[in-house]
Amino acid sequence: MTIIIGIDGLEYEYVKEFGCKDLMQKSFGKTNIEEYEEPRTIVLWSSFLAGQNLEEKIVAMGNEKMWDFALKPEETFFKHFESFKAVDVPGYNYGREQHVLEREMLKKFFAEEITVEEFDKPVFDYHRKLKEQFFEDLEKDYDLLFYYFNAADVLGHLSFGMKSKMKLIYQDMNDIAAKAAAKGEPMLILSDHGMKSVGRYGDHQEGYGFWSNSLGKDLGNPKITELAEFVANEMK
Repeated sequence: MTIIIGIDGLEYEYVKEFGCKDLMQKSFGKTNIEEYEEPRTIVLWSSFLAGQNLEEKIVAMGNEKMWDFALKPEETFFKHFESFKAVDVPGYNYGREQHVLEREMLKKFFAEEITVEEFDKPVFDYHRKLKEQFFEDLEKDYDLLFYYFNAADVLGHLSFGMKSKMKLIYQDMNDIAAKAAAKGEPMLILSDHGMKSVGRYGDHQEGYGFWSNSLGKDLGNPKITELAEFVANEMK
């Protein structure tokens, strides 16, 4: 089984600083996303799936409708796998309901209607649910298993400058990677973009994301689109 763990907003420097060995795997580095006008989540994950830059096509849909963009399996590297399961992946089957909730909660926080703890709770709850489901699916027989986790990004928008809190989040993601690594299967860990501190808050880091693989293959600074071919040809 090929395993892909997609982690939104995972910052390369924090992975190193916090010593997240299981996120680093045998080889890790930065992706090159400099060709994109903005590091938009839906654009980057869709481009990864398709193996081509879809920014112009998706942005033309407008800020609201772009989140409805969904590729068919035959338009992605999924077509190279006989059986696969993808969960909550932007550009394929992203949970829009959760996305809308998170945006509404963010507006309430900045309107001073809720606390950061009240903002965090549904994000953590959703993350735990996905985590439990992922662990269950690791025991099943898929050719490809692709899970997407967005807690590092969503929580990071209000707390990225608070290193003690972010370290706990990164350690949790490291634990997820460790559980998957124990299967001894080919695994790619990927983020769409990094994050940068803006005081206590966080914003998307332009120019790069994070990658690691269990094969020990040094990919250099690949474009996120180039990783589709890597998955299809070298991770099966």
